[in-house]
Amino acid sequence: MNIKELTYYIQSANINFLIGSGASRPYLATLGSIEKLLTRLNDDMHSHHEAKYKIAEASIYKAFYDSVIAPNRFFGYGSDYRETKSNYQNYLIIWNNLLNKRHSRILNKQLNIFTTNIDLMIEDAANRMGIELNDGFRGSINPVYDEANFMKSIMQTSIHFQHTSEIPVFNLLKIHGSINWKEQENRIVHECFWNYSVDEEIKKMGDDRFINLFNIGSDGRKTEKTYEQIIEEAEKLESSYDNSEYDASEYNAFITTYKKFIIINPTKRKFAETVLDYHFYELMRLYSNALEKENSVLFVVGFSFADEHIATLTRRSAENNPTLKVIIFAYCDEEEESFKKNIGIDSTCVNNNILIITPTKIKELNVDEEYKNAVSDIEHLDMNAVNKIFEYINKTIHASYE
Repeated sequence: MNIKELTYYIQSANINFLIGSGASRPYLATLGSIEKLLTRLNDDMHSHHEAKYKIAEASIYKAFYDSVIAPNRFFGYGSDYRETKSNYQNYLIIWNNLLNKRHSRILNKQLNIFTTNIDLMIEDAANRMGIELNDGFRGSINPVYDEANFMKSIMQTSIHFQHTSEIPVFNLLKIHGSINWKEQENRIVHECFWNYSVDEEIKKMGDDRFINLFNIGSDGRKTEKTYEQIIEEAEKLESSYDNSEYDASEYNAFITTYKKFIIINPTKRKFAETVLDYHFYELMRLYSNALEKENSVLFVVGFSFADEHIATLTRRSAENNPTLKVIIFAYCDEEEESFKKNIGIDSTCVNNNILIITPTKIKELNVDEEYKNAVSDIEHLDMNAVNKIFEYINKTIHASYE
């Protein structure tokens, strides 16, 4: 798909984004092998109840907490943070402009951001920008989460001439929950001090009670340990304790406190957890409904479709709705085959409406002089590169576009 075709879809389609952990790089880590580790560990723990598995479980959760959750505490530090925040801010600004330029009264000025990310990067980027970000909460003092709060248009009336116009709204639907969600009286409420209790449990135990999931080479480079290595080290750690030192209740307390986060943890059992919880089920229903709408487009950024239930739902929607376009931006050329495997297509789907765009393809499809310069320097289709493509489109669309 070339830039001219992308421009057409932006002007005429219902816009949806599916954003994964790759979009929050370089500030936050991607899941890496954590999903595979937890999935295998869960299987072993069902048949074995040895202490080493409890130590390994706590260690994997702590690694996920340290690399993905904890960095959300202190926004504002480091070049990686500034780069990631800038990417999200540019994304919101570009699409706010694009939605404003759409003159069709049939299409509302809403954009749905579906994300499996549990971090607060999008909320942080939108803060103080004057952009309407609807995160599903309603209320000023004690905000309560409700899916009914989504898909609401906002009209603005000018003070002097009483002219009314719709303003762009970004609906942020966090499919796997969020670190600032808290359960209270069977409702989800906004939690300001989400990290306090987990930090306290880690401090009580000390870092030496957990297994480091990485090997550090002599050159300082980190490599991930295998599952077998983690279990072996957990067994050694357990055996190093005296009977008085090893206390399973410490690990249980940490795991129990960690699991108070209203999030879907990265395991292959996500789908079972999702349908059991009302809110996650409702969010998946809204995702399905959005893809079933006539003349819709789903742009995918930083998401690998390793998440089986989302991959299956996306493929079925593409098969059932020939007017849907799924446009996947692959970080590198090598990812194309894994995308095909994960989403379940060999070369294409039934309606030929799932398109995988790689760095090489985006250049091959835009050889005309008009578009060539916009993509010539792309090496990876990360959030920054995708933003540049849409920013180019934004500059070519005038407010008088019909």
